[in-house]
Amino acid sequence: MAVDFESEMYKNQRLKCENILNKVQKNVKGHFPEIYHSFEMGIYIKPQNYFVVYIFRTNEQLMTAQQNGLLEKINLFHKKQLRKNHYPIQGIKDCVFASQEKCEEEYNGNWFYYFK
Repeated sequence: MAVDFESEMYKNQRLKCENILNKVQKNVKGHFPEIYHSFEMGIYIKPQNYFVVYIFRTNEQLMTAQQNGLLEKINLFHKKQLRKNHYPIQGIKDCVFASQEKCEEEYNGNWFYYFK
């Protein structure tokens, strides 16, 4: 029985990227307790099409974080963690911010439609 090399290569790349992103999100959320939740969207095999979302609980918390420079600090820390964990260079880009409150109000809590 032949091994499907592309499938195996894809699986390894996907697992590697998934592990890095999980570690980075954990580190960022641990460093910034203001963050309520996080998740990533995209295709693991193509890091350039991938992005991480850090979520604040309320619109007010998100707005305050933007005004006081916290979003920029989180973004810089996020990119530093990606580099530190050897995430593919083409995928190291700014993270995205949102509020749970807005997603619930406008999209019934459905993040897929929020970003569509």
